[in-house]
Parts: sequence; structure tokens; C-alpha cells
Amino acid sequence: MFSMAGFAAWPIYLLDLQKEWLLTNSEAGWISGSFFLGYVIATPFLVGLTDIYDSRKLYFFSSVLGALGLILFSVFSNDFFSAFFLWSLVGAGFAGTYMPGLQILNARLDEKGKEKYVSVYTAFFGLGIAFSFFILGILKDYQFSWQNSFLFVGFIQILSGIPIILFSGPELEKRTSNKFDGFGKIFKSILLVTKNKNAMPYILGYGGHTYELFGFRSWTFACIVFLSYNFNVELSNIFIANFIAIIGFTGIFASIWGAQFCIGKNRAYVVSNMGLICFFISIITVLTFLINLWLALLFLFIYNIFIIMDSGSLTTGTVVNGSSVDRGSRLALHSIVGFFGGALGGPVVGLCLDIFGGENNMMGWIFGFICLGLGSLMSSVVLRRYFAKTNV
Repeated sequence: MFSMAGFAAWPIYLLDLQKEWLLTNSEAGWISGSFFLGYVIATPFLVGLTDIYDSRKLYFFSSVLGALGLILFSVFSNDFFSAFFLWSLVGAGFAGTYMPGLQILNARLDEKGKEKYVSVYTAFFGLGIAFSFFILGILKDYQFSWQNSFLFVGFIQILSGIPIILFSGPELEKRTSNKFDGFGKIFKSILLVTKNKNAMPYILGYGGHTYELFGFRSWTFACIVFLSYNFNVELSNIFIANFIAIIGFTGIFASIWGAQFCIGKNRAYVVSNMGLICFFISIITVLTFLINLWLALLFLFIYNIFIIMDSGSLTTGTVVNGSSVDRGSRLALHSIVGFFGGALGGPVVGLCLDIFGGENNMMGWIFGFICLGLGSLMSSVVLRRYFAKTNV
């Protein structure tokens, strides 16, 4: 949870910094996406090494890296390019805590435990998001400068690696090799995962899922600000931030329920149906933007539940379809594909806003959120095409 303290820093201050630095919506969206580009670039190095080295050390190093990115952002960011680079550094740090954290857990579970608890771990991603929005919402409401807010959550992130180093139990799995043969071998092992026809549909589906999820996370705060002005209802920054924190928190239960519901069933078929339903929910949600603020907030809440419902199931599908020897490589490709999708979600919404008249135009938000819903539709099509007739 502490390793994600800075996750909401850019979304919370997006509108303020967009005005201060005279950014277009597309540029603001690309800064949102740079977090996930940093994640994608760092993943082969940080996650791929977990098959060789103790994941706890990589986790600690990455928590410091992410914190450094936040601290440098607060000091040096003053335009699109500096913000793009330093926010990507924060994403790189996150790459070394999220999936390596899962590897720390996997190495301490038996096969039955993996199927049961992997979804719990991925679901608590939502708790980290909720914590970040909650803390930063308070800081913004008490008129902390964006520089001081980035500094504050940066120092919190430094603390996240300490309990992992000190209190993780012993591994149940034995490592086949502790020899590092260069990053070329790591890249090769990641590419070999593409031949795993049981895992690849889940990996591709995860790309559509994260495209939608992180586009939603990047722009929901700004969207609610727009809706409140559009309906002449005054909402405080802390109300909006806490609302997003609450929907992030409830996502924990949605993801766990979705994964548990899939146990003993045709996972791919069930997840495919979840994605299809989520696409239709995205369309209903944007229609509520035209009707009433409170109805729109209700459906943003519901839409978030359906976005996150298949998260644990998709990751579980990647984990269980293969051996422990190359699991780090599978999770690395899972992350690369997934978060590359996440890198595109924010820019796509920003582009829609620019095309349809800016962040104060209703049509931009409608088309932006419909485009996000296409992520679930893509995930649904991929899983239905490959796995509808198999029980995996």
C-alpha cells in the first residue's frame, strides 16, 4: 500500500499543472501515460530478474527508485518534457514493486494457495490506489503546494520496502539457478512466453484491461470536476478524492469476488463475459453524464467495479498456466503488455478531449470514456476466441 502512495499525485494535480504549464489535454494524457511507459521499460529488467535473484531486494531497490522519481519531480518538473521523464521514473519504480511483490508471495505459497491468494494480492492494488487518493486529496484540500505533496508521498514510498526485507518468511520453492547470464537471456525467456498458448490470451486480455483501468484512473478526478461545474454543484477537492478512494477500495472486493467466482469454472469464458458486460456499462455511464451529477457518480462507481472485476482472474490465468521456472518471465510479459495498454489509456482520453473542444466540452468526455470501454471489449473478444471451449 505504501509503495503506491504517489500513484495519484499526477491525477490529483493534473488540472492545476495543465494550466500552470499550458499543456494540451493530449500532453497531459501523455504525462499520465509516461508512468506506464516507465513501467514497461523497467519491467524486463526488474521483473525478469525475479527468476534469478531474491525478489525482496529488487522490491526494496524499486521502492527507493519510485520515491526518488517523486522527489525529483517536485524539485525539477516545470514543463511537459521534464514531467514526462520524471513521472516515468516513478512508474519504473512501481514496476519493481508490483510484480516482484507478487513473486515474493508466489515463492511462499503452494499451488492451491497461488490460485486462491494471487487474486487477493492484485485486488489490494485497489487499496493502494485508495490510500494514495485519500492522502493526496487531503493535502490538496489543505492547499499544500503540488511540490510539497509530491515530496511527502515520496518519503512515504521510501518506507514501503523495509517491512518486506525484515519480515518476509522463507521461500517454499527452490531456485533452479542463481547465475545471472545477462539481460539477453532474460529478454529471450520473456519472448519465449509468447509460445505459451495457454497464458497468452490472459496476457493480451490484461492489456485491454489496464488500458481501460488506468485511463479511468488518470482522468476520473478531472471528469468529476467537469461534471460538478456542468451541473452547477460545488464539490470539494477532498470529496472528489475520497470518492475515487472509495471506488478504489471497493475494487478490492470486486476483484477478489471475480477471481473466486472463476474457480472451478471455465475461467476464460467467465472473464470474457465480464469484459463484454463492462463495455456496455461504459456506454450507460457516459449517458448518465447528460442526466444528473449524482447518477453519473453512481455509474462511475458501478463502472469501476466492472473494470476491476476481471483483474485478479486475468493475472491468475497467467500465473497458473505454466511452470514456476519461467513464472517471472510470464509475469514480466504480462506486465509489459498490460501496462503498455495502461500507457495508452490516458493519451486516448486526452486526444478525445482535444478533438471535441477541450476538457469543458461534454462530447469529449463521452467519446473518451467510450474509447476506454473498448479495452474490455478487446479483452472479451480475445478470450472468447481462444478459450471459450476449454476449461482453464
